[in-house]
Amino acid sequence: MVVISGKVFSGANKAAFFTALPWVIKRCREKFGFTPFPGTLNLEIESDDIECLDTLSSKEWKDLVPPDETFCSSRALPVWIGPVKGAWIRPNDHVAIHGRHVMEILAPLRLRDILALTDGDRVEVTLCSGLEASLTGTYPLFDLEAVIFDLDGTLIDSIESYYRIVEIALERLGLPKVPRLKILKAAQNDSFQWEEILTAATGKTLEETKAKAWKIIEEAYSEFFLENVRPFSNTGAVLRLLHACGVRIGIVTSTPQKNIKDKMKILEQAGVDGLVELVISAGDAARKKPYPDPLILCCEKMGLQGDVCAYVGDTSVDMVAGKAAGMKTIGVLTGFDNHEDLLRKNPDCILDSISDLPRVLKLYG
Repeated sequence: MVVISGKVFSGANKAAFFTALPWVIKRCREKFGFTPFPGTLNLEIESDDIECLDTLSSKEWKDLVPPDETFCSSRALPVWIGPVKGAWIRPNDHVAIHGRHVMEILAPLRLRDILALTDGDRVEVTLCSGLEASLTGTYPLFDLEAVIFDLDGTLIDSIESYYRIVEIALERLGLPKVPRLKILKAAQNDSFQWEEILTAATGKTLEETKAKAWKIIEEAYSEFFLENVRPFSNTGAVLRLLHACGVRIGIVTSTPQKNIKDKMKILEQAGVDGLVELVISAGDAARKKPYPDPLILCCEKMGLQGDVCAYVGDTSVDMVAGKAAGMKTIGVLTGFDNHEDLLRKNPDCILDSISDLPRVLKLYG
C-alpha cells in the first residue's frame, strides 16, 4: 500500500454533475461497492508523491468506461481516506480539469463533513491494490444495527494517564514505584485491586492506605487526568461515519457516574455531540463487566437484541461481557490488553484501533 498526503482545496464544482451520472454510479457500485456522493474531495499533492504515483502499475487502475465512448472516460483506484472507503478518480488527460498535482477522491459520503475538513487541512490517503478484497483485507464483515463502545482506551486515549495517576498516588504516599505490569494486573476485572500493589500492607493498614490512595487520586483527577486525556485521532470521524450510515451508537463503561460528565466532555472534543444515543456507566446495572448486565441494559434501552450489536473494547473483560450479552465482539489494541490477551477470549476480530472499524462493517448499501 502507498500513503499519500494532500492539502484540501476547493475545486471547480463540476464533479457533482459527473458523479451523479447513472453510468458512473453503476460503475462505482460494481467496482468499489458504494454509490458516490455528488462531488469529489480535491487534494493538492507534492512533487515527490507525484513521482511515487507514477510508479503504480496500470493493472492497479479500474476503468470507468461510459456507454457512449465519445464521452469522458476515467480510471479509478480504491483508497481509504481516514476510516472512509473511497476511490481516487483520474479523468483521461484530454478532459481533465486539474493537473497531475491534484487528487480527486470519490466517497459514499461528503468527506468534508465526516472528516471535519476545511481548505488547507492535510489528510492522508491510503492507496490499495485490487478491488473489494483490498479494501476489507482479511477482516470479517458484519451487518449491524448498533455499535456499543467501551470508553477508556477505546474512544479516549486515557491509559497512559491511568498509569501516571496511580504512580502519582504512590509518590505522594511515599511508596516505591512499581512496574506498570503490576498496575495493569491490578486494573483487571474492571476494578482496581490495590492489594496487587500494596503487597506490604495488610489488615487495617491496607484499608487505611487504600483510602489515602483513593483520596489522592480524586484530588489529582482534575489537575492531571482531565488535562491530559484526549479522544483518539479518528474517534470523531468514525462516529460521524457510523451515524451518517444509520448505525446507532451507544457507550457502556465502568466509569463511575460522578465522572461521566467530565469524560463525555473529553469525548465531545472529537465533534460527536449528539451522536451517542445512550451511555451506561457503573451503577446503572446490578453487576458490572465482565457480567453482561450493563450491555444487556444498553440493548434493552435502545430497543435492540444483542445479535444485531457489536461491543468494541480494549480489554479481555470487554470481550467476555460482549459475548455473554450475545453480541459480536471487537477488540482494539489502544488500551490495556495486548493482542495475546484479547485473543484468549476469542473475539470476532481484533483491530489496531477503531480507525479500522468501518472496514469490518457493511456500511455502504
